[in-house]
Amino acid sequence: MKIKALLVALFTFSFANAQQVDNRGMYDKKDFEHIEIGWLNPLKNEPAKPITENGWSYPVNQTDMGIKIGTWLQQTYTPIGLLGELKLDLFRPPASKYKGTKYYGADEAEKDNRLALPNSYGALAKFHLCLSKTSTHKFFPTPGNHCYTRLDIMANNVELITKQVIALSTPTDYYCTMPDYTVGQKGEYEKDWLDEMTAYRNFTGSPNLQPYRHYLFPVGNQLSYVVIMTRNRQPLPFEQVTVAELLRQLESQFPKLHQFALNRKLIYENYLENAKKGMQVLKEQLKQQENKFVYFNTIERQIDIIDLANIGSNGKLPNWIQTEKNTQNLDRWGKAVSSSTNYPLLRLKKGVKEDCAAGGPQWLVFKMDGPINAGYGGAVQLMDNFVNRFNYDYVYRYFFGKDKVIEPYQPLGLSFKEKEQRASAASELSAAAKKNAADKTVLFFEDFSNTAVGAAPQSWKTQRSEISGEQPVVATLDKVEGKWLRLKRNAAPKNFPQNINGDFELSYDLLVQKGDVPWGTPGIDVQLKFSGNAGEKNVILNVSPGDMNRADAAGWIMINGLATCKVSNYYSVTGFTGSKPVNKATVSLQKKGESILITCNNSKVYECNTAFSPGMVLKDLNFYVNEKNQFYISNIHIKKL
Repeated sequence: MKIKALLVALFTFSFANAQQVDNRGMYDKKDFEHIEIGWLNPLKNEPAKPITENGWSYPVNQTDMGIKIGTWLQQTYTPIGLLGELKLDLFRPPASKYKGTKYYGADEAEKDNRLALPNSYGALAKFHLCLSKTSTHKFFPTPGNHCYTRLDIMANNVELITKQVIALSTPTDYYCTMPDYTVGQKGEYEKDWLDEMTAYRNFTGSPNLQPYRHYLFPVGNQLSYVVIMTRNRQPLPFEQVTVAELLRQLESQFPKLHQFALNRKLIYENYLENAKKGMQVLKEQLKQQENKFVYFNTIERQIDIIDLANIGSNGKLPNWIQTEKNTQNLDRWGKAVSSSTNYPLLRLKKGVKEDCAAGGPQWLVFKMDGPINAGYGGAVQLMDNFVNRFNYDYVYRYFFGKDKVIEPYQPLGLSFKEKEQRASAASELSAAAKKNAADKTVLFFEDFSNTAVGAAPQSWKTQRSEISGEQPVVATLDKVEGKWLRLKRNAAPKNFPQNINGDFELSYDLLVQKGDVPWGTPGIDVQLKFSGNAGEKNVILNVSPGDMNRADAAGWIMINGLATCKVSNYYSVTGFTGSKPVNKATVSLQKKGESILITCNNSKVYECNTAFSPGMVLKDLNFYVNEKNQFYISNIHIKKL
């Protein structure tokens, strides 16, 4: 089975202690996942200078604000598992050099339309994952790779949070849509994984972000997280476009759209005549709705003369133009079966460019790419700093507060190092751990008693969730004795005794709270790797609690890897329900010679006398939990028989 093959493959995962490079000087990212790498070229505390380029002019007060923003980011976070690259960033794009030529089309017009935008300044950070070692740098971005996470913090920025509607925009008027996604949004972006991504590292629920608008930006090469703050908490300087304005702007831009088509040779018989008819259809069909606002049914909607020609050829109002925020989708009997979200057409207000030409920020945009790998330690640290450690309130008070801020910037909470030091503080071993340590028949025992609550056990190799980024950590539960490892993904002991031969018993305690394991999802795999003269054998016990919605539903154990034994699809274990608030089971595997005996809560589940070849030894142990589930494990015990 493919799933089982994957689980067996995951059995072998590990983290290397040394940083090694290949013959091209490239690192394997797992070697530096938890290493403090830092910034490539930290910003220096130098006097700001005015900058003029491509017709854009930034006075010294604006470049100084950009340096301050970058410095605050630098003070907030020393990159872990990623190489940070930070610089002052000023919005100063060049205009098109092809205006008036046959090469001038929508892409070139888009450049000229940016002239309608205001001055924008701040900091750009890139956090590189693909790293190499060079003759001058221990860590350096690998040439030719673009595997980095981008973070922009910009004052008065428009492009980071909008998509320009090129056909309507001009060098003096900027028309756009504003992509955003919130949990449960219907229509174009109605996907469960977007909800999961929105909640990544508590982005939606963080108290640090609650005073400010924050949402997932769902378009582009990589989805992004956006935080916006405005002066006096006013709305952003956009206004919705009415049907009347859309029609006027389309008519005024018609010659330009025609020229774009000619330049690109997008012509066919009667297309110009049909495009003119299309404009008439729009006017006729929408004349009773001229005061309504325009919405598009897709966030990245662009318009060209072919769209108008298509309207003229069929004489119908296209469905991409809407006049309501939500559209009801009807079945063939006219009954609403679902709804779709539409996106308002917006225009940057008049005078915004002039207001932002020389003064301070009117609004601030914080935008960070979603993680390349949500379970990678460096990505988790980066997101946690973006969500919880960056001091958004200080920035708001500094730029927009009524009183002058005189205290220096301070990030919130503890740094990665401080958290690591606090979490790794050892606790005293339990009486059971001390007793087992003194017993020579006990080969291995772990109850996590010497690991602080909230910390990952130092003596275990663990893997973060690739959905939430959560790491397995030690926890306690109400009315439950002892400490437990809260587990998703993998956990394997580093100090596991190699080559356990002879007769032994492995036992471990499992615990789930009601709701931790949804019905129909996989249970927890306990993976044992054996080796001997006959080769390797991977034995997997998959244990699941019963349905949490049925009080009488028993749990079960599935067994994989015993090719020489007759094994049923599953074995019921009545003592491991899923419906109680806390559900606990003790699972045991005994190896005696060639035989195997499996019990749950002291009741026999399975037995076979031909499970092992003579001389087989236990070499490794791993626990694996599916991303959608959560299990707790403790009292892992291996003793000689």
